[in-house]
Amino acid sequence: MIKRVSLLIIVFTFMIGSTTYAYNEKPSSDERVPFEKMYFEYGGYKTVEDALSECNRHFRKKITLPFKLPPIPFTHQLARCNQHGGVVNDYFEIEYLNELQGSNNHYMIWVNPSGHRKGFPRKSNVIRIYELENGEKAVYGTTPTLGDRPPAFDVLRFEKNGLQYILSVDKRVEDKVTAYVLVDIANSIK
Repeated sequence: MIKRVSLLIIVFTFMIGSTTYAYNEKPSSDERVPFEKMYFEYGGYKTVEDALSECNRHFRKKITLPFKLPPIPFTHQLARCNQHGGVVNDYFEIEYLNELQGSNNHYMIWVNPSGHRKGFPRKSNVIRIYELENGEKAVYGTTPTLGDRPPAFDVLRFEKNGLQYILSVDKRVEDKVTAYVLVDIANSIK
């Protein structure tokens, strides 16, 4: 019995020592995990082309993306077709990110059929309503405050070609990406 306990203690000590050593090792620069890896592996993201094709088939409608982008740099664009078992809560999502700027340069587009509108931003967070070139209204506002934290994103919601679009950009770049910039991006959808 004592031999077994001693053996277990030795094995357990060896395991702890190995684990501690492994946590203290730093990966070499050759082992750096690509920024987009977690998005592709865990978030279900794909290339924009693949996700767009998937959602076009799913919605049986062609999604047209804006040809303009906010005037801030991006290093990545990732997308996914969110399908939750029906069309009511389904949407196309594209994210533009900059791994060098952290989360500051974060711009998103959500698209879903107009028949399944999202009420975002909430009425209490609406700042102004704009008129697009095609005569449609665009609602500009912010995401809700969370406790004592201020809103994180500026949002523009509008409809074109039977689809609802929601453009969202991090508030930390609102001096560069104003409401007028978002409206200009919305008008670039043909």
